[in-house]
Amino acid sequence: MAKSKKEEDDTDKDSQAPDGGWGWVVAAGVFLIALVVPMLSPSFGILFSRQLLEWRASSTTVAVVYNAFMVVWRVTGVMLGSLTREFGYRKVAMTGTLLTALCLTLSALAASPTFLLVSFSLGCGLGSGLSCVGYLILAQYFHRRRGLANAWLMAGAGMGHFFSPLLIRCLQDQYGLQGAIIIVGAIILHGFLGATVFHPVEWHNKHVRSGKDATSSLLSQEKYAEVCARDTKSDNVRVNVQERTQHSNDSNSDASDDSLSYKECDKSTSSFSPSASDDMCSATCQATLTDKQLLHSDGETTLVINDRFEPCGVGLCRTAMRVVRSVVSDMAILRRPSCLIIALGSTLIVNGEANFTVMVPFAIQAAGHSLQTAAWCVSVAGICSFCSRLLVSPMSDMPWFNMRLCYMAAIATMGVSIIVFTFQTSAVWQAGVMGVWGVALGTFYGLNNLLMTRIIGLDRLTSIYSAKNFLVALGFFSIGPFVGVIRDVSDSYAISMWVLAGLIIVSFVLWLFMPAAVAHDKRIAATHREQEATAQA
Repeated sequence: MAKSKKEEDDTDKDSQAPDGGWGWVVAAGVFLIALVVPMLSPSFGILFSRQLLEWRASSTTVAVVYNAFMVVWRVTGVMLGSLTREFGYRKVAMTGTLLTALCLTLSALAASPTFLLVSFSLGCGLGSGLSCVGYLILAQYFHRRRGLANAWLMAGAGMGHFFSPLLIRCLQDQYGLQGAIIIVGAIILHGFLGATVFHPVEWHNKHVRSGKDATSSLLSQEKYAEVCARDTKSDNVRVNVQERTQHSNDSNSDASDDSLSYKECDKSTSSFSPSASDDMCSATCQATLTDKQLLHSDGETTLVINDRFEPCGVGLCRTAMRVVRSVVSDMAILRRPSCLIIALGSTLIVNGEANFTVMVPFAIQAAGHSLQTAAWCVSVAGICSFCSRLLVSPMSDMPWFNMRLCYMAAIATMGVSIIVFTFQTSAVWQAGVMGVWGVALGTFYGLNNLLMTRIIGLDRLTSIYSAKNFLVALGFFSIGPFVGVIRDVSDSYAISMWVLAGLIIVSFVLWLFMPAAVAHDKRIAATHREQEATAQA
């Protein structure tokens, strides 16, 4: 039975993730960025605690500086999906790593918490947010091996969590506080190299087409040229595709005047999310091919890109409006109960674990131990987190592995570990509890993105990532300073940590309702399908 025209068009647009090939190069780039950039968050206390104590900064001031950094990081994450649609993964990640390294180097000149708020919190927060495109691009390059590819990201983040406290302490002993900060900035600059391999996924997708050879080939070349143009110039690109083919049997025949024109308007050629094309209007591309250009016989294809420039202010305003519209559209996904649980749960957990990690060095020093002991405790947590991330990410590809139950067990363990830590006075027991907490932390981060993708789907990944970062940013804006005030009023790190543990336990309770939320989403989707079928009938 012959296929309808619509079915043929859908088949022509089908493509498969590379699941290897250049995807492993991208995974290596993601590993490098995850190794050097996210380490700033768990290492904040080790990197700046001595300076902050010398400045006699209050716990509220410390909380404001750190949480401002995390707020800017997460707010940037809200716009990350829209920015990658506009400029591509590579440009965004390269800009982020460069900005992070530069602003951290400037932080070595800080003489007050205010300077640190500008250079570190604002500058490094913005750069770190732009750098974190790792999982978003990995999800496009991998399908069957997504868990294994995610292990590269988790390995980088875990190794950074483990090595950075010890490395920073060694650098501080050898080169002083300012020298250590400058060297760490130089180390982060290596992430720029990792960002250079982030090709648009369309360059490497396995296309499945059912049309005739000639038409299918032309459309493939035009779409390839459009992606090239979008990656190099963001707006209003005209692509001329000139193809020279051999006419061995008709060398004396005249060329015909047939032409093929392909034009797409008000749709984005995003390498990021299939649903993004319905929400974005990025670039208008037109490719024209006439037989008068088919004159040569070497079979090569030439791409000529001619830009139509417009005033800089107009282009910037137009791009900004597209980004804003896309961000607002992404927030609408929170109307789904399952998405709300994911975003709100992540907000409570990320805020709880991040503020706990920052408090640990201060709490250990307040208990009479040295900063070196604090560094070792944080590193023990990093080692255990690294091992659990490497373990659970590949296991998620196994059919027998229950991802949700393991994820919820990790959340509960994190909350209980924080409570237990507050009752320990011995450095050995503190390190042991931090190890258990690190295992739970690594399991949470190792499964977080994978479970989110499985529940929501790849087509909504961009939207939920933006919405989640928006709520996390609100959390750092409010929860972090609030916990700092509790510490100053109560003069107790234990009470502040109990509050953070309570937030994590609330997230565990929210996840108990996830099966009901998923069932509700399925019922709503089934109702919509029935309504559409009735309307078409």
